Amino acid sequence: MEDILRKIEENTAPKDSFQITISNNKTYFITKFNPPLQLKKGKQYEMALLNLETYYSFPNIDATNNNFKYSPDGGSNWFTVTIPEGSYEIRDIDAAIKQHMKTNGHYDSQNDSQKYYMFLLPPTAAP
Repeated sequence: MEDILRKIEENTAPKDSFQITISNNKTYFITKFNPPLQLKKGKQYEMALLNLETYYSFPNIDATNNNFKYSPDGGSNWFTVTIPEGSYEIRDIDAAIKQHMKTNGHYDSQNDSQKYYMFLLPPTAAP
């Protein structure tokens, strides 16, 4: 019975803990601690990841989906817009396509110089 109580006491007693913060701007990195971490022999240790902060660095436009085609004349002629690989918001993709259209004169220049024939909307704004 005493062994069981001793184990319960060991398992519920406050544990020593410390925090290590590692920061890097690379995708893959190795950290060497100087001085090295000294762990006591005969003790059990646990490690946990408490927080991971990452930046929006995963491209949503790459070579598999960076070409957009449009026709300003009902399908007689088609034009391709190629957007460089990167991480884009929908409004950025919309702006790149519109810039291409403007460069090629594919917008309503007689009525309104900023009136385009197409718009990209985020899913929540779609009708």
